[in-house]
Formats: sequence, C-alpha cells, structure tokens
Amino acid sequence: MSGNSCGSKKSAGLKSEKPEGEEYKMKALMKKEAGRGMDGIVLCDIPKPEPESRELLIKVMAAGICGTDIHIMEDAYPHSVPVVLGHEFTGIVEKMGKDVKGFSIGDQVIVHNIIGCGHCHYCMKGDYVFCSEKQSIGVNLNGGMAEYVTAPYDHAMVVPESMKGKDIPALSEPLACCVRGVLEQTKIGPGDKVLVTGPGVIGLLCAQLAKLCGAYVIVSGTGLDKERLKLAKKQGADQTADQPDTLKEIVASCTEQGVDVVLECSGSAGAMAGALELIRKQGRYTQVGMFGKNISVDMDTICRKEIEFHGTFATAHSTWEKLLKLYQQDNLQLEELVSQRLPLSEWKKGFEMFQKKEGNKIFLIP
Repeated sequence: MSGNSCGSKKSAGLKSEKPEGEEYKMKALMKKEAGRGMDGIVLCDIPKPEPESRELLIKVMAAGICGTDIHIMEDAYPHSVPVVLGHEFTGIVEKMGKDVKGFSIGDQVIVHNIIGCGHCHYCMKGDYVFCSEKQSIGVNLNGGMAEYVTAPYDHAMVVPESMKGKDIPALSEPLACCVRGVLEQTKIGPGDKVLVTGPGVIGLLCAQLAKLCGAYVIVSGTGLDKERLKLAKKQGADQTADQPDTLKEIVASCTEQGVDVVLECSGSAGAMAGALELIRKQGRYTQVGMFGKNISVDMDTICRKEIEFHGTFATAHSTWEKLLKLYQQDNLQLEELVSQRLPLSEWKKGFEMFQKKEGNKIFLIP
C-alpha cells in the first residue's frame, strides 16, 4: 500500500496489534507531531487494529470534520500524540471481540466517543465527559478518520433500519451535542420564542430541535451567513436576521417581553451580549458554543433579569438514547447540512474549507 508510514510507536491513541506473520495496513489521518499545525498531521499507513474482547472493529463509511479537530491541529485542545483524528463517524461492524453482545457482523453503528472509568460518580450516571480518567475516540484514542476504528461495544448503537447504508449518521455526535443542550439542559415548551444565535451546523440543528418542541424560532447570524440563514428558513425557522437592528425589530414584533429562550451557538462574545439584551426577565439561556478564550460577561444583567443560565458540553449516555428515538421518528432534515464529501486523501482541502467557513458539514470518506 502506498503512502507514508507512521511507524509503530505506542500511545493511548495508537494500537499496533496485528495477525501473526502478516501486518495489515490501513490509511489513517494522524496527528503525529505537536507544534507544527497542519504540517503535524499526516495521512499515513498504520496497522489495521484488532478489536479487544469487548470491542467492535468498524469499517468507516464517513467521518465529519469538527472544530475540535482544528483545535487539536493547532494544539488548542488537550489530546494525545500520536492519535488518529475523527470523533464523528459511522461505519459497518466487520469483526467483534469474544465478549461482545448484542451486535452482528454487518451492523451499521454510531459511537458515543467519550469513554470513562466506568465506576466513578459521573460514570455511574452516564456522564462520562466529567470522569477525571476519561478518554475520547479521536482525541486520546484512535478515531474515525481512517479506514477502520475500534470502539467499546457498550458505547456503540445500531442505526435504525431507515438509515442503514447511508453515511448521514456520521452527523450523530454533533447532533447528540445539540440534543444535550436543547432537550436535556433547556426547558422549551410550545409557543416559546427561541432565539438561536449562530447558524452553523450546531445552530441549525438546535433550531430544528427547538421547532420539534413547538417553539417559534428566530435564527440570527452576520452578513456572511446569508446562505446559512436561507437554509435555516428552509428547515423551518420562523424568522432570520443577519443584522443586529433587524434582529431587535423581529424580537419586538413577536413579543413585548423579550425572547423566552436563548440558544447561543456561535461562541461569540458579541452574540452573547446581544442575546442577554433580547432575552426576557426570568428567561432561559443556554450557552452551546464554546468561546475558546476568556470573555467579559455582564453578570449584573443575568442577576437583575434572574436569567436561568446553563452551560452544555458534549453528551451523556441519556443523550444518545434520545438521539436514537429522534432518528426513529425521522423528523430531522440532515442531508442538506452536509455540503461536501471528500476522499480522505483530500483532508487538507476539507480542513481549509472548514477554517474558511465554506459550506456546512464536510465529510471525509476513507
């Protein structure tokens, strides 16, 4: 097989098991060196992994590019080196460890990528993300930007029959993050006026979930977001705005008190400040987007308005259970959110497109 070889150095993220007498290689996108940005990432040949006793070997159909992958590239997010990138993926079970139960060869699966110790306070609740010993596929453990990936069977789920054979379930991890923020961390009822700030993939998914709750949804962005706002409207948003003054007029036209709920998805300090101005007294605010830096927050407004403020981060076990139920209802519009499918060999193009905010979700196909 052609391509660079990344060697066989072991780490939390690199498995090197191989059948005796022959080493099976696979293509993988690996963060190999820190401090080198894109030059520290290599598409190379590494040993095809063998599943351990409680693991599935998954042949990857597609893996989504996420902001976390960019942050790992830029050394702005804690991770192991070397590690194969990719925590958003779907694929087909090709092989199973001897202790695996409830799966069959040929099942198409999605994977809850965060793996905890299994016995601490948070793991017992299914909140693996808060485990002090957690490891994440695509961050500390080899991920899905490869031909194959292994995952614990108790973190994998079979996709509904209607989704089998499609690569769209590679959107499951970001969608699960939105399920966590909208359906688990935020109370939204029929008729609530909900402002979603930031019309990226996360914002568009949150807007769809808010509509499923029966809300009147306003999606806001900037002048650079016109196409994304058009998509938001097409997918059911009641109103959209690309300028602050327009947004204020829309909110004033549909409610005298201010919006009931804010889902801030942009990770922008300016968007947060504007949302705090537009939310009603005793409204509910959930910060979905990450800022990536320290910002100034108007805590006096939060206190004076008695705003119910929540943060949300990643997913819990309960989140994925809700996600599967949503898939079974088949009420989500997901295909339009995937703007590009590129072969894994064109990963640089995909990363650059993501950085330039070109399109929406980009899939890499091994």
